[in-house]
Amino acid sequence: MYDVPHDRETLPPMPKIGGTWSVMHGWALSTRSFLEFVMFSRMFVDALDSQMFEQHHQSSYCHLNFVKDRHCYSRVLELLVNVWAYHSARQMIYLNPETGAMQEQHQLSRRRGKMWIRWFSFSTLKSMDEDLAEEFDSDHPSRRWLWPSTGEVFWQGIQDRERNMRHRQKEKRRQQSKDKIRRIKSRTRQKSLGKYIKPPPEAITEHNSSARLVDHLL
Repeated sequence: MYDVPHDRETLPPMPKIGGTWSVMHGWALSTRSFLEFVMFSRMFVDALDSQMFEQHHQSSYCHLNFVKDRHCYSRVLELLVNVWAYHSARQMIYLNPETGAMQEQHQLSRRRGKMWIRWFSFSTLKSMDEDLAEEFDSDHPSRRWLWPSTGEVFWQGIQDRERNMRHRQKEKRRQQSKDKIRRIKSRTRQKSLGKYIKPPPEAITEHNSSARLVDHLL
């Protein structure tokens, strides 16, 4: 299936004959399984890219394909779901698009002893994903590296750093509020220059009468 040199023992072995495989992204997965597949495919394609990029860049030769292909990684991802489903012990069901009949392919009982389940488990993939994210976040490597460009880069350290940053910002706003209240309380207040004394009722009556007289004359 890989069409790569047979001396590469680091690749999960795939059966050469028998059964039906998915092509042209004709597959369906649950959300959890899809997330696991995305984690696996990011690391798998990155590993292939680090070893074979120069050859593909110079000759356009694409592994997992028998001809030159300028869309090599699309072809890789198209077939990679078969590798992941086979070695992660997923049940592989073929659905006939015309009749709707379903038939299991590559039965689990026949795959026993051939699957690399340990390396395809969610805990292993999650741990490897976090290790790569920590390396990228901490070291900022300058080498050509495909993995960070294929999805989210996240590990526990990023979450802790963001939490600490939010805590510091909250404490800063709280301290600024306290300082503002302290300044308001401590600022000097100007004493009043005089005190308003309300005139007696007689003076108010005389003032109103004078005002009406002036209005009448005008």
